[in-house]
Order: sequence, then C-alpha cells, then structure tokens
Amino acid sequence: MIIKIAWKNIWRSKARSFVVIGSIVLGVWALIFGSGFMNGFTVSYMADTINHDVSNVQIHNPAFKKDFDISFIVPNGVAKTNEIRNWPEVKATTTRTIINGMIASPKKATGVQIRGIDVENEAKVTQLDSLLIEGSYFDGIKRNPIIIGKKLAENLKVKVRSKLVVTFTNRDGIITSGAFRIVGIAKSSSVKINELYAFVRKEDLAKISGMGNEVHEIAILTNPQVEESTIINRYESKFKGDQVEIWKQIAPELAFMQTMSSQMLYVLMFIIMTALVFGIVNTMLMAVLERFRELGMLMAVGMNRVKVYLMILVETIFLGALAAPLGLLLGWLTISYYRNVGVDLTEYSEGLEAFGYSSILYPYVEDSIYIIVTISVFVTAIIGALYPAWKAVRLNPVEALHKL
Repeated sequence: MIIKIAWKNIWRSKARSFVVIGSIVLGVWALIFGSGFMNGFTVSYMADTINHDVSNVQIHNPAFKKDFDISFIVPNGVAKTNEIRNWPEVKATTTRTIINGMIASPKKATGVQIRGIDVENEAKVTQLDSLLIEGSYFDGIKRNPIIIGKKLAENLKVKVRSKLVVTFTNRDGIITSGAFRIVGIAKSSSVKINELYAFVRKEDLAKISGMGNEVHEIAILTNPQVEESTIINRYESKFKGDQVEIWKQIAPELAFMQTMSSQMLYVLMFIIMTALVFGIVNTMLMAVLERFRELGMLMAVGMNRVKVYLMILVETIFLGALAAPLGLLLGWLTISYYRNVGVDLTEYSEGLEAFGYSSILYPYVEDSIYIIVTISVFVTAIIGALYPAWKAVRLNPVEALHKL
C-alpha cells in the first residue's frame, strides 16, 4: 500500500516532480561527463607518455640514472634484448644509447639528451615515426641524420635539412662533437620529445662516442593486459645486477596524476550530490507542507509514523529511480560520441602543449563509474528525504486536520 500511495503522490504535482527528475538527470549527466573529461586528460597524458616515451618497463645499469655517466652500460644489453623480444608477454623492445650534451645551430645552442636508437625497433616501441610532422623517418639523408622535436626546432631556429652540431663527452672522457643534418621534426604531447630529445642512429652515435654496440637503456612495451611485474620477475630471475623499473617508477608524476584524478572524481561527485541533496530537500519539504491535512488524516485513520516516514522516503527513491537511468543514458551517449570524435581544444593548444596535453581530448569513463554514480544517486535521494520525512512524522494529527 505504501508503494502504491507513494507512486501516486509523485504524479499529483507533475511540474514539481519533473523539476526534481530533471535536476537529478542533469546532475548525473554532469558527473559522468565531468569525470570523463578529467579522465580524458589523465588517460591521454599517461598513454602518450608511456607509448611514446617511457614504455612499460625500462632496464638500466643501477648507477646510470644518478648522473647519466656514459660508462654505466647494461652488460650484454643487445643479447638480453634479443632474448626479451621472444617473451610472449612482450610486444616490442629496443635498445638506446643515451648521452647528455649540447646541440647547436648557426643561431643558438641548448642542452639536449642525445638518443642513439635502433631505428626499426624504436618505431615499434615508441611509434616515433608516427610523430613526424615534417621530413621523414631517417630516410633521404645518408650521413648522420637527426630527428628533433618541434619546440626544439623552433628554439634553434632550424628546419628540415638544417645542420646541427652536437657536443658531449665521449667514452674516454674527451669532449667531442659531430655534425648532423635534420631529417625529420616530431611533435608530441610529451614535453621531453618536443624540447629535450634528439634522436640519431645508434651506429652513428657509436662512431663519435666510442660506445660500439653497448647500450644504456632497454625499453620494453608489453602486450595489453600484461602486468609489468611479470616482466620484472622474469627478468630478475634470469639476469642479475640490472635496475628494472616500471613506468610508475620511471615517471612518478603519472602515478600521482592517476591518484589525483580518482580523488578529484570523488570531490566532483560530492559537490554535485550535495547540490542535489538541497534540491531534493527543498522539493520534498514543499510536498510535505502542502499535504499537512492529508498526512494528518492518514495518521488519524491509523497509519503509524513509521509508515508515513517510509512513504516519503519511497517517493524520493521513486524520483531517483526514474531520473538515474535517464542521466546515465545521456552521460553514456555523450561520452560515446566524444570518445570517437574528440573534444576540440585547439584554441587552447599552445597552453595545453606546454603542460604535455593533446589539443584533442577523448573523454573516457570506466564501467565502475556508472555503478558508483547509480549508488550515489540513491544514497543522495535517501539523505535528501530524511528531513522532510522527519518533518512529516512530527505532525500532530489533530492540528494537521485544522490546517487550511
């Protein structure tokens, strides 16, 4: 009986009920889209950094990352990489020679990290070839080709086929230099690729540095759904003495962003749900005050206070049950649409790229968020009904019957 009466009560004032339903729908939609928008920034930044820069796993000499000394190599790095490449969990792997130095054009000089790469395998691990906006991927220039980022090219005031000179300390501790010619210019949301890295062929760098076939870094890209710990455990059981790190250790800011994004979602949820609570309280309180005589009559004919309390709660839950699916559907449709076409933020591209974000944002929402939002709506509806329901049961039936 309580359910039947509650259902009829919510349609006695259709305008008021639709206002509450509309506010809940809008709140749920805003929550879904807002969380998708925030996740889009986080997921895009993390994916670009992992796929184009740090990879899933990196291997170094334990002493190398302290000061990037050229002498701290990975022992038998090439042989280890060839073996790792055949592991079923590994999608691709590559080796790098990394030297910090200076890069100079006829107009300007700046610090740079010179990366001697295995051209073919680097493209498989970081998709460097797909980041080029000018020139080609080590094709067209035979002697000492080099690829640099867009921001670095602008800083040095150079273009494709311009000549650059890199200077660094070689294996023997002697300052040496080499002339390179720009074969391509890359653009990425990664600040390091845009401004700090200069990519050359490993064999070209070896001739100048005296490194031979030795490497400083092994980068591993895992297959989807593979836990990085599997690679680490397997590597450490087979090879001893090397430093093996996953992306969270290599780039701790990514792990921080992931945690911060989750926390911001709950903050956004709290703000929106708090606003909904006040809206529900206001609407249901009005409904109770307008029905003083009716509620008094129900209590006078035998409906106890517990049933009156439950009736108000059920009315509010009905409103939430009607609104939540509509809000979830609208949010899902919005996210699905923009996940395919993206949100164009090119007007703010300069500022976004300065922080390493792409100018095209693809919102993303995990399936668990829909469940969390649904539960939150019903919890909010119940909380919003507590005070109006309490107000209803505080009525004195005799006084209520005499209300005009």
